[in-house]
Amino acid sequence: MYNWALARSLGGAFVLRIEDTDQARSTDESLQIILKGLAWLGIDWDEGPEFDAGDRTNGGGEFGPYFQMQRLDRYRETAAQLLASGHAYRCYCSTERMEKVRAEQKANKSTFLGYDGHCRNLTDDERTAYEEQGIKHNLRFRMPVDRVIVVHDLIRGEVEVNTKQLDDWVMVRPDGVPLYNFACVVDDVDMLITHVVRGEEHFLNGIKQNLVFEALGHECPEYAHIPLILNQKGGKLSKRDPGVKSTLEYRDLGYPPEAVFNYIALLGWGFSADRDVFTRDEMVAAFKIGSVGKAGAKFDVTKLHWMCGEYIRQWSAEQCLVRCRQWLLSELPEESWDKHAGWLRNVVACYQERVQVLSEFPEKIQWLLKDPELDDAACKSIKKRSDSKQWFKGFADLLETLPMAASFPADRGDADEAVRLPTREGQPEPESSFATPAALERAARQWAEEQEIKFGHFVGPVRAALTGTNKGPGFFDVVFLLGKEACVRRLRKQAEL
Repeated sequence: MYNWALARSLGGAFVLRIEDTDQARSTDESLQIILKGLAWLGIDWDEGPEFDAGDRTNGGGEFGPYFQMQRLDRYRETAAQLLASGHAYRCYCSTERMEKVRAEQKANKSTFLGYDGHCRNLTDDERTAYEEQGIKHNLRFRMPVDRVIVVHDLIRGEVEVNTKQLDDWVMVRPDGVPLYNFACVVDDVDMLITHVVRGEEHFLNGIKQNLVFEALGHECPEYAHIPLILNQKGGKLSKRDPGVKSTLEYRDLGYPPEAVFNYIALLGWGFSADRDVFTRDEMVAAFKIGSVGKAGAKFDVTKLHWMCGEYIRQWSAEQCLVRCRQWLLSELPEESWDKHAGWLRNVVACYQERVQVLSEFPEKIQWLLKDPELDDAACKSIKKRSDSKQWFKGFADLLETLPMAASFPADRGDADEAVRLPTREGQPEPESSFATPAALERAARQWAEEQEIKFGHFVGPVRAALTGTNKGPGFFDVVFLLGKEACVRRLRKQAEL
């Protein structure tokens, strides 16, 4: 995201490169998570794989291929160049030998842990002997001995590192497949990369890569190593931490993509001292890589959910209905969107203030679609009032006399006037119709007054009988959305129980 924002703010090109040399982890499934996940968040790339290309085709851009496994000839050519110049050498050490070396270093509490340079200065005869035994070799980069490297990091500033801290690292495995620190340098050279933004765990990799650029006679890109995202305990965030999901899991659960984008953008960077909600365009206009903080930010799933709710509440009822359609289709038939559009808009409008992700809608509206089982809170609310049974019967009798909508899902046709009533002021309303929550409320309050019932005591048990819980939309929205027949049936049923 920060690479994307930096490229957009500077008028550069954002390059999506698939580093797939770890074949065990580089599956088509993981590729689709990258391509579809970025597209869902609105992070578009100027060069890289074509989004619709399910196969690993080159994609768009003149500096491809953008899959590293399609660039092996280029890595082979560059590795030979470094071998010839003495910046790389062949290493015949086995895995067993390296494990033994590391164990000895740890046992001796050595300040240096890494490759001991065993093959760094082999003679031609020694190399020939290994080859004749059929021993495969890695290619290692020959690190300078005791040299201070000064790196300018766009976030950390000037940093000095002595090469004594780093060992001669493997560039290319015996099978000819390059490792990260070598392959990405070749790619950066060929693709004319000017800036690289990545996590701070790559800082020492930046030192190694800087030396490879130098060995190849090319200028190193500018690096910005951003702080890690942390869990609530202050450790590095992992997929096992609460609330952490893959991008496509957030999509499938109905997190608004603009809210997820907004929240992630704030994990290390601030848009404004007095504002957390902003658009992509506003981020691009305000983004400066030097403004990214040096300290890690904690991932807070509660704030992410709050952010999602903020975005959902900004939508019109019509927009919200469109956005949550795929989840509601699990409970409602396709034809509902044509036959009962007004009723559906009213349902969605009642819950916009009460959901944080769109996949919550189906469960929220279950009470509308079938007679609910009473939860503990509903039972307690009903039993608390000794007159509940009489109230249920009396209110059912009243509803039968009112010219309100007969039953779900009657389409009112004036749904926009009914959305979130009675809280909206100045809405026109038919004098003789009980078609809106506001008109229904007047009749109900008048009836309660005539029956000498305290309206505040009456609402809780009746709503519990209708919805099965003590939570949800306002009382008159509940009655309006259910319709006459369903309300009367449920109230009489609960009176009997």
